[in-house]
This record gives sequence, C-alpha cells and structure tokens, in this order.
Amino acid sequence: MRSHTRYFIALLLASLACDLSAAAPVGVSKASKRPNTSLPSSPTAPSYRPDAVSTGQPGITRFIVKYRAESTAFRQRGAAISGMAKAATQAGLRARVGAPGGAALSFQHIRRMGSGADILQPSRKLDRTEADALLDQLRADPDVVYVQPDVMKYATAPVPNDPRFADLQWDFTHPSAGVGALEAWNVSTGRGTVVAVLDTGYVNHRDLDANIVPGYDFISWYGQEIDGVRYPDIAGDGNGRDADARDTGDWLDGTEDFCGSATSPSSWHGTHVAGTIAAVANNAIGIAGLAHGAKIQPIRVLGHCGGLTSDIADGIIWASGGRIEGVADNPTPAEVINLSLGSYGACTADPATQDAINGAISRGVTVVVAAGNNNMNAASFSPASCAGVITVGATGVDGAKAYYSNYGSVVTVAAPGGNAVYSSDGDDAWIWSPVNASTTSPTPSPAGDVIGGKIGTSMAAPHVAAIAALMQSASVSAGHGALRPELIRSAIRASVKPFTRQPSASAAIGTGIVDAAAAVKAASLGISETSLAIPLTNRVALNGQALGAGESASYRIEVPSGTRSVTLRSYGGTGDVTLLAGRNAVPTTTQNIGRSARAGNTEALVITNPTPGTYYLKLLGVAASHEVSVIATF
Repeated sequence: MRSHTRYFIALLLASLACDLSAAAPVGVSKASKRPNTSLPSSPTAPSYRPDAVSTGQPGITRFIVKYRAESTAFRQRGAAISGMAKAATQAGLRARVGAPGGAALSFQHIRRMGSGADILQPSRKLDRTEADALLDQLRADPDVVYVQPDVMKYATAPVPNDPRFADLQWDFTHPSAGVGALEAWNVSTGRGTVVAVLDTGYVNHRDLDANIVPGYDFISWYGQEIDGVRYPDIAGDGNGRDADARDTGDWLDGTEDFCGSATSPSSWHGTHVAGTIAAVANNAIGIAGLAHGAKIQPIRVLGHCGGLTSDIADGIIWASGGRIEGVADNPTPAEVINLSLGSYGACTADPATQDAINGAISRGVTVVVAAGNNNMNAASFSPASCAGVITVGATGVDGAKAYYSNYGSVVTVAAPGGNAVYSSDGDDAWIWSPVNASTTSPTPSPAGDVIGGKIGTSMAAPHVAAIAALMQSASVSAGHGALRPELIRSAIRASVKPFTRQPSASAAIGTGIVDAAAAVKAASLGISETSLAIPLTNRVALNGQALGAGESASYRIEVPSGTRSVTLRSYGGTGDVTLLAGRNAVPTTTQNIGRSARAGNTEALVITNPTPGTYYLKLLGVAASHEVSVIATF
C-alpha cells in the first residue's frame, strides 16, 4: 500500500495528502495486491429513471385539510370550502393572474379521507409561494389540525444497471456507513451543475467521458533549469499550461529530484475522484457517480511529485470564474470545487491559497477539501485548515473514524473513505471508481478502462462535493435559487447521520457522516439561516457545541407573552466565541438586538420585557472552540 509520503514535496510543491492506496482493482485474488482488470460485462437490469421524483412540484393542485371534529368546517362541507376561500383572500390570492376586479380564488370539495381530513381543490394551480401563503393562513386557524399540499409521489428510483454498483458501492448504500444515494436520487442527480476537480487531470474512460466538460492544465513546471541543474518534468507532457487537462500519468521511477528515491505507479487520482462524483449512471458499465447528472471540469494541477501552490491557487480562481492572465476565461465556471490535495503547514501561512478560496466563495462557489491522511490535527495542513471550506474526514464501512484520517476542529464532516490496511482486504474496505490499467502512461480507452479501489480522505471529499452539487440542483429546480456556500456548509453539517462509533473528543472528524438524502431533501424544501437554527428548550443546556475559527452556529427559542426577561448564554469548553441575539431573524454583526464579545466562551445577554416571538442566538467562532454549552432561560 502506497504511503501518504508519496505525495509530499518540500518547499516548492503543494502535494496530494489525501490518497493512501495504490489502485486495488476488481477481479483477481485478494491474497496479494491486485492488478487492474477490465470492466465486467453488464447484467440485464431494469430501466433507470434518475430523476423519477421531481425536486419541485410544477404546481399545487389540491390540499389536504383536517379540521377539529367539533368545528363547523368539519361538520359542514360548505363551511370547509368557505374557510379555504377566506384564507385565500387573506393570503392575497386571486382566481387567475391579472383577474379583473381582484376575483378571489374558489375551491371545490373533492372527498373526505378515512382519517377525517378533507381534500379541497383550488380553481387553478398555485405556485410554491402562493401555496405557502395559503398554508400559513390556514395553520393560524385554531380549527385546523393540519393542512398540507396533496403532492405527487413517485416510485423510488431503482438501482442503476451499472454492474458493480450493488457489490462495490457500499459507500452509497450501506444503511449506517453509506451516504443514502438512492434516496437522494429520488430528488436530485445534480443535473445542471459543474464540479471542478483540481487534481491530476483525467484519463479518458468510457464510464466518465460523457460527463466531462473542458477544463485546463495549470501545471507550469516542465523541466526547468535552476542553477545549472535540470529538474524533472512535473507536467509529464513536455509543455506548460494549456487547455488539455488529460492525465499523462504521475508515476515515479526514483530519479525525480523533488521526490527523493521514491518509486510508485501512476495513481490516476483525479479520475478516481471524478468518478465518485459523476461517473455515468445506467450505462451498464462499472459504477455510478453520486451526482451522475452533474458535469466534471478537470483542472490539472498535480503531476509527477505533486503541484505548485501557485498553480493550484490559479486553478481555484479559474474554476470559480475568476480571470487568469494569459488564460481564456472559463466558459463553464463550477458551482463546486473539490480539492483532494494538501501539504503540511497551516493555512495561515498559506495566504495565496486562502486568497484564492476567498475569491471562489465570493463568487458563490462551494469549496470541499480533504482533511489529509496523517492521523494528525488537520489544523496543521493547507488547504484543510483554510477558512470557509468544507473539510472532510474519512470513515470506513464500520461507520467509525478511519485510522489514517486527520481530525480536529477544522474538520466539518466525515464521509466514506475506506479503511483497508492490506491489499487483500475485502471489497468493502475500499472506495471504487474509474482508473486506468497502466502503471505509467495511460493505456487508451476502452482497453485501459478499469475500476480501482483506493482509500483516503481524497476519496471522502468527493462524496461531499457531489452532495453539494445535488443540493444546488435540488434548490434551483424547486424554485429557491442557488444556495450560498455557507448555507450548503451549514446544511451538510446539520443533516449528518451519527457515527457507529463516536470518535474521541481529541480526534473529532466533524458532526457525523454525511447524509445525501437528508441534505438534498432540505435543499428541495428551501434552506435559510432560520431553517438551520437549532431549537433550544427553556432552561435546558445544549452541550458539546464546536466551531472552527470563522464558523457560526444559530439556535432559536420561542418566548411566550408575559415573559419578564430572557437570558441567552454560552459557556464552557475551550476557544473564543462571540454571541449575537435577534428577534424573528437570525442576527448578523450589523443587525442584532444584542452582542457579547468577551475573551473566551463565557458570553451572556439579558433581554428585559421581551416582545413574544422567536429569538435567535448566534455563536461566531473567533477562534476554534470545543465543548461549548448554549442555554436560554426565561
């Protein structure tokens, strides 16, 4: 098994820190390291409709309303109809757009359900905004037990016919350690999004080619001479930057000055990462990508021995739609960037990378980063410790922290990365994705098309990048518009499933294992800071809260009438937070009703004679903070 030190280069090069293994391909004995093998032929499988369930209903045509049994509306059908019409008038709805005289919407009673609820149909379809306004009015009626749209449901998306999906892709389907791919595909496949993979480029592969959009080769180092010494061709293609992002191989034969005497075969790392995100589904070949409706934009920044920080930073800028001197503008900027790479040294000492990431986030691009494979605190690695990114630790099929995964407060969430120790370990110890059969320069497709197993946080990160793409597609399709990176980050953190074995507090790898199904559902319903606020119960402390520097977390408490005062507090643990308060809106640094910014985590705000409503408490991470408690009392 390849050591992670294969990817580290002193001084000049930022390198892959996120893939521990050589390809462990399918199809031969597990007694020894397995060579690459050809993809198997596909079995017969049912047709696959990846978008079987729409993320946004085209229009709400019926409503289910249950009235209290003692109400007039329950006993008299006409009263139910008039109640709906009255609510529609209060919501400002009209029978049709531009109706003369402001004609009110009318309703028809369809039938009563076995539960006692009534089905009522409006005289025209309502869009989501109109339906929400009507629902708000009805829910305020004390005679209404519940009301909801009578929406369409569809058959669950069947398993795709990719022949190795069922037996190899545990990371998508395992009930506790997987990410819930099939459930997520009921809502979104990532269609309409672009994910940039900054890596070794891509090698032509029939299970990936259809989902590739043009990228760029940003490797600028190709056989330079310094002080009379001719250094190796990192690019491997004999030239500098160009529009060809294909991977020419990154093998080492021991002669590379920057890599010492290390030897290793080509990793096809970028192709493996890209396949986890968007390998073509339902093509009867290999595997399926988690966001197989998305497109991959390969950005080649790593070659023999790794890649320069300056090239990686330029790649981030270009991928996100920024301008690079001498390079044509990106015609298809990405919504998500995956960085399964890194080097030792905190991001605070790597301002060029942080600057590029800041620019990407400002352009609305979500940046996902692998935590690294050194079983060390990720705060000592860049870009894992950069502000604003989603830093991903790794878990195995056991749902526990992978032995190699970096950890610490800068790690946002965990995702499947595999936990193989020996090349003979079972298939569920690896993450499987497209690679090439060659150990040096690529064997042309289709002869070179194989799938291989790898482990590492490099393999974990693309799961999260794919989920971000699924969420963006779901949000836009449902009419909510594109999600800001901070909302995607917060929603992914909030929608995780628990670890099977909780990591120790000293080796934390985020809030849990990512749950694609839950995150995508949240995006389809609409994500806002208020929807992400964690509910508090009066006088009950919420313990164990953690924030990285620059992160925030929001909480909410319902304050009834007659309350004389409300006290909002944070305390305990280590680090430094600022506390903000707001009423009926999540507070910001410029819009709030109170602020406490002492050194440390002990903060308090007292609101006297509060107006009834929802009060929000927001913690801002001034420095990384752990084991913080939050409480509201009144």
